[in-house]
Amino acid sequence: MELRMCFQRHHCASPSCRMRLLVALMLLLWIIPGCVSPSSRKSPTATPTNRLAARQWQVARTAWLLDDVAAAQISFSRFAEQNPTDPRRGEALLSAGICAQRRGRIDEAEGLLREAQSCGGAVSARALLQRGYLVASARPFLAVPRFQEAARLAVEMETRAEAWLQHGISLQRSGRFQEAQEPLKMCAGQTAAPGLSARARLQLQYDPWFTVQVGAFLESSYAMKQLQQLEQAGLPAELRSPGRKGSPLHRVLSGRFAQREEATRHVLRVRAATGVDDARVIP
Repeated sequence: MELRMCFQRHHCASPSCRMRLLVALMLLLWIIPGCVSPSSRKSPTATPTNRLAARQWQVARTAWLLDDVAAAQISFSRFAEQNPTDPRRGEALLSAGICAQRRGRIDEAEGLLREAQSCGGAVSARALLQRGYLVASARPFLAVPRFQEAARLAVEMETRAEAWLQHGISLQRSGRFQEAQEPLKMCAGQTAAPGLSARARLQLQYDPWFTVQVGAFLESSYAMKQLQQLEQAGLPAELRSPGRKGSPLHRVLSGRFAQREEATRHVLRVRAATGVDDARVIP
């Protein structure tokens, strides 16, 4: 306003004077930040590198949501490789490892998950948890320390509860029934993930030995028929009725074993004698 009034007061001045005023006005507009056009400022998030990373992340996420695990693994791996300082790198490596696992590429999954674990933070615990799943079925004794360490490192309560649950299950599958009580009770006692807590309470109901569950029925007549089939085949048979530890099912069991390998061999005998293909070792 003052500049305009000054210019108006000097509108009859010499051309050289008016030129000096115009130059002064242009300098002030350049210096005062509020007068600079917003379009002339560079945004830190608008760089070509960041725009490319955003596109790569979107492509990977889209493949993940579409359940295209092969494309998702490639995209997440490429993102992690080309954006080493991006805070999403650990998440990308973890996702790529999960995709590799789902594709049955266990060695690739192990390498990606190890790299994700090295990123630290919440991703580290989740990567360890996933590494535990890689060996939980075939070699539960190897999964035990992975789940245990995942529970220790976990930031989110749900991740910790899942690690406690899987730690307890792996101990049971390794025949270490007494040790399994502690992590399972810790999971059963938390409220952040009620589904995991309920599963832990079910695991706590298992007996401290391996057995073969041949069937589980709501109707007692079906359970009795299967029980008689086992007895006629000369196999050990046991009926667990509803009410024991809150179970609503009539469960037909066969055998008690100290080692899981013995129970696994017994499954084959039960299947051959009864034709029940879904007979399985518990816990």
